[in-house]
Amino acid sequence: MTEQEPNSVDDPRQRPRRRLDRFVNRRSTLTERGYGCVALDRPKDSVNVGHVLRAALGFEARMVILAEADPEIDVQKLKTDPGRAYRHVPVLRVDDIFDALPEDCTPVAIELTDDAIDLPTFVHPERACYIFGPENGSVSPEIIQRCQMTVKIPTVMSLNLGMTVNIVLYDRLAKRDRSRVSQAE
Repeated sequence: MTEQEPNSVDDPRQRPRRRLDRFVNRRSTLTERGYGCVALDRPKDSVNVGHVLRAALGFEARMVILAEADPEIDVQKLKTDPGRAYRHVPVLRVDDIFDALPEDCTPVAIELTDDAIDLPTFVHPERACYIFGPENGSVSPEIIQRCQMTVKIPTVMSLNLGMTVNIVLYDRLAKRDRSRVSQAE
């Protein structure tokens, strides 16, 4: 049996191919560009994870990554997350943070190091994942090496994990809003 020849103009094989422009010349209807997500390196305290989820929801983070999290942490039963943020912000449990990063996302370590950029002068990447260390330690040196930037909150002492996440996410949101206002003027 031979293959039947197309004889109808409606046959897709008979239609002339149109070359479509790769880029569309129209304005985006998105009100904001980019996103921020949060990653926790070896979190141990469910109280702080609850505060982080609450901050992620409140400051519009798009995802929370828990790398090597204590197995006792149950995001569905966190006393410090009464809004049940896990229902609105995806939470991923992984062994390696970098396996969960979205494509073309800039990893930013938040750590008190001498060569870190001070948060007040930091320009947030359009697509960023902010990586925070455990409550009783620091972001691992291996993670810091793989990050494109390291940022610190200039304080005289280290801060609570939940508080640190709140400050960084607020700073991102505030600078985005300031930028939008200055562009409108």
